Amino acid sequence: MAMKAAAILAVLMFAQTLRADEPSLQASVDKNPVGVGDQFTFTLTLAGSGSGKNLQLPDLGKFRIMSGPNQSTSMEFVNGVTSASVSYSYILQPREQGKFTIGAASIEAGGKTFKSAPFSIEVVKGQSRPQGQGTDDVSGQIGDNLFLRASVDRTRVLQGEQINVVFKLYHHRVEVTNFVPDKTLVLQGFWGEDETVDRARSHYTEVVRGKQYEVDVMRRMALFPTQSGTLEINPMSAQAVVRVRTQSNDPFESFFSSPFGRTVTVPIKSDPIQIKVDPLPGGAPDDFKGAVGQFAMSASLDKKTTQTNEPVTLKMTVSGTGNIKLLESPAADLPTDFEQYPPKITDNINRDGEKITGSKTFELLLMPRYPGLKVIKPVTFSYFDLARKEFVRLRSPQIELNVEQGAMPSGPVVVGSGREDVQLLSRDIRFIKVDVPAFMRAGERPYAAPTFLALLALPLAGLAGAFVYSRRRQAVMLDEVGYRERRAIKVARKGLRRAEYLLKEKHGPTAAPSTKQRARFYTEVSRALWSYLGDKMGIPQAEFSVEGAMAELEKRRVSAADRQALKSLLEFCDMARFAPTSLEVSSMQKAYDEASRLIIQVEHSMRSR
Repeated sequence: MAMKAAAILAVLMFAQTLRADEPSLQASVDKNPVGVGDQFTFTLTLAGSGSGKNLQLPDLGKFRIMSGPNQSTSMEFVNGVTSASVSYSYILQPREQGKFTIGAASIEAGGKTFKSAPFSIEVVKGQSRPQGQGTDDVSGQIGDNLFLRASVDRTRVLQGEQINVVFKLYHHRVEVTNFVPDKTLVLQGFWGEDETVDRARSHYTEVVRGKQYEVDVMRRMALFPTQSGTLEINPMSAQAVVRVRTQSNDPFESFFSSPFGRTVTVPIKSDPIQIKVDPLPGGAPDDFKGAVGQFAMSASLDKKTTQTNEPVTLKMTVSGTGNIKLLESPAADLPTDFEQYPPKITDNINRDGEKITGSKTFELLLMPRYPGLKVIKPVTFSYFDLARKEFVRLRSPQIELNVEQGAMPSGPVVVGSGREDVQLLSRDIRFIKVDVPAFMRAGERPYAAPTFLALLALPLAGLAGAFVYSRRRQAVMLDEVGYRERRAIKVARKGLRRAEYLLKEKHGPTAAPSTKQRARFYTEVSRALWSYLGDKMGIPQAEFSVEGAMAELEKRRVSAADRQALKSLLEFCDMARFAPTSLEVSSMQKAYDEASRLIIQVEHSMRSR
C-alpha cells in the first residue's frame, strides 16, 4: 500500500514539473534614457514557452538596427515547476533626440498570438555611458586593430581619365558585426560610377606594418575628373559595430557577464587622397565634347527609301572604354528640309572589370518634307585617345536616303515626340460637289470687290504666319535647357513609377523584399530626384553635387525646410544603397512618399516665384 502511494505521488510530481504558466511576451531595454549615437539592447522575452514563431516587431523607424535578432533559450525549475523562455534581442541606436514610444510586438505560441505592452523611451543629447563600463578597455582592445583605408590605382591622370578607388575595412582580432556609412560620399571635381564588387575576392588577408589584417572591400568606384588641377577625393566615414570583451573589476559582474562580450559602435574614417589632374593638350577638334578613352562609332538609317512626311530613324552608337555615361551625341549634319526631334538615348554600361566599358546609342527621329535623293554628310565623333596620347576624329560613311513623294503634297501636322507615337493628321479628302453652281452676270468685275482683295492677301498672310511659326518652333526645338525643364517632372515621375514597382509588385503581401531589391529601389528614388533637379535647373549631371543643388534651389527661393528635407532624403538613399538590410519596408514606403511630396513641392515653389 505504501509503494502504491509513493508511485502516485511520483506521478503527480512529474506532471507538476511539466506544467508551465500561461505564455506571455515582455519587452524591455537595458537602459532608459539613452544618448543620441549610443546603443542599447531591446529584448523581447516569450515566457512560459520554449519556442515561438512569426515574431512581428513594432515600428522602429526612430532607431537603427545595428544587429539582431540574437536568440537565447533558458529553463527554470522552481518548487517542482519547470518553465521555459526564449528571448530575442536587438542592438538599437537612436537616430534623433526626443521621447518615443516603442509599440507592441507580437508572436505566436501554442496556437495563440501574444502581444507585448508598449512603453516609452527617452533619447537625450550626448551619449550615455553604462555604469561600471569605461571606454579605456574598448580603446585598448581596438587601437589600431580597426581602420578604414582608401586606395587608388594612380595619383596623376589626365582630365577625363579613369581612376579606380577602393574603400577597404581592415580589422585584426576584432569582430565586425555591421558597417553603416554615415552619409553620401561627396565628389567635388569628379564624376563617379560604382563598380561591381567581386564577392569571391572581397575578403582576404593583408600584412600592414608587420601585422596581419583581415580585409573587406566595402566599395569600389571609378572616378573621372571633370576639371584639371589638384583635386581631393573626400574621405569616407562610417559607423562600425564591433564586439569587444567585457572587462570589469567586480568578480561577481565578470562571472555573470556574457562570454561573447558586448557590441559597441566605433566611428571610422578614411584619409583624403589628392589627385593631380593634368589638362588635355591643345588642338582639340571643333566637335570634341570631352570624351576621353578609346571608342568606336557607327551611324545608320533604319531604311534606305521612304516617302515625304514619313519618319526615319538615324541611329548613332558610340562604344568603347571610358566614361560612357557622360558621352554626348556625335555631330550630324542633316539636310535643311529634315525635321528633327529630341533623341532617344540608351546606355549599356559594364561595371564588372577594372575599366568602365559599354556603349551609348542616340536615336534621332527625322521627318523628310520634300522628295528627292537626300544626303546625310558623314557623322563625326572626336575623343582623346589615352593610348595614342592624341585627339582622334571618327567619321561614318556618307548616308543616302531616297525620298519619294507621299500621298499628301503638303506637309501634314506631326504630333508626338517619340518614334512610337508619331501620327500623321490632316489627310486630304476631296468630295464631289453635287449642288447647283453660282453664275456671274456679264460685265461684273469680281477682282475689284473687297472680298476678292481680302482673299488675295490671305495666302500671303498665311505664308508669313507659317514662317513666324516655323522660326519659333525651331527656336523651341533648339532650346535643350528649356526642353529638359519642361519634361523634368514627367521624367521624375517615370523614375518614381519604377521605384513603386520595386516596392509593391516584386514581392507578395507578406514576403519582405530582398536586399538586392531594396538597393535597386533606393537607386531608382535617388536617380529620379537627381534627374529632376538636373533637368529643372539645366545643370549637367557631371557638374552636379548636393551643395550645388542646394545653392541653386536657394537662388530659386525654395524654402529652407524643403531644401533640408531634400538633402536628407538624398543622403539617406545613398546610405540605404550600401546598407539596405538594416531598413524595414516601412522605411522604403516613407522614402517613396517623401520623394513624391518633395518633387511636387519644389515644382510648385519654382512656378510660383
